[in-house]
This record gives sequence, structure tokens and C-alpha cells, in this order.
Amino acid sequence: MKQNLMSNNLKAVLFPDDMQEQGQNAVQKEKCSTVQYFNYHCERSRNDVGIPYGQTNPMVMTFTVRLVQPEEGVLYHKRLMDNEPAGYTFLFNASFNEQQRLKSYENVLIVNGYLIDVEDDFSTDSQDKESSQMLIRVKLFVSSITYKGQMKDELLEINN
Repeated sequence: MKQNLMSNNLKAVLFPDDMQEQGQNAVQKEKCSTVQYFNYHCERSRNDVGIPYGQTNPMVMTFTVRLVQPEEGVLYHKRLMDNEPAGYTFLFNASFNEQQRLKSYENVLIVNGYLIDVEDDFSTDSQDKESSQMLIRVKLFVSSITYKGQMKDELLEINN
């Protein structure tokens, strides 16, 4: 029996494009991948009172997503070879309508940057040959981050 790898209650999904440029209606559930892990660390100088000033230091973001079909990984390898900036939208507590288009979300993190490393991890269960999964680990040299929450939008520009 084949298991459905996509749940209707996803905590975080990745849409491999900039949702602000494409529009919310462009975000389809089938184009999203389940986020397994993401990490980034921002540093910025602060004065004696703790108020940030100056430029934010360049950083690398790492994330891992689970792909439903191995062919979905081609996009990441293509972007690595193209060496051009691309957008990635992390949606938190997203819900989709009957047409499987984005209906609502709690928060969104839109990251733009250059892919610098892609690593595939394909595994199958020896008991059930049909329950295989592919994880893809990505390292991204970040050029900008936009946070859109329920209360406000914040743009964090990373100056390289």
C-alpha cells in the first residue's frame, strides 16, 4: 500500500519561487515540498543601547526538503548550474483550497540568493519498495530575506 507523503496539516512547506513576484494564486500544493529542516544565522553590528546599525553580514542558509517525485530535484540542480539568484518561499501553517491553491498562511519567509550546494538523499524501505522518499539538502548564499507575518512585513537586505 502506497502512503501519501503530503499531509493536509503541513507545518512548513517550500514553494521554489518568490511568492511576491508570482502572486499567491501561483502557489499550488503540488509545487510545494515539505520542509524537513532550515537554518540561517544573521549578524549585524549593534551600538551600546542594542540598536542595530550598518549592513547585515552575508550569510548561508541551509534547508532540507522532502520531494514527492525525484524529478522535482532537477530544478535545484539547474539553478546551481545557472548561477543566478532565485527566490524560495517558506510558508508556515499553510492551507490550500479545493483547487489546491494557497488559501492562507500564518507566516512566510521569502529568501533570495544563489545556490552554492545541492545534495540528494534517496532512500527506500526494504520492507515496502513503494515507500521511498527523496530528501534534497540545499545551501543558499542569501542576498535578501523578507518576512511577512500576520502583523507586519519586514525586509532584511543582505549586502554582499
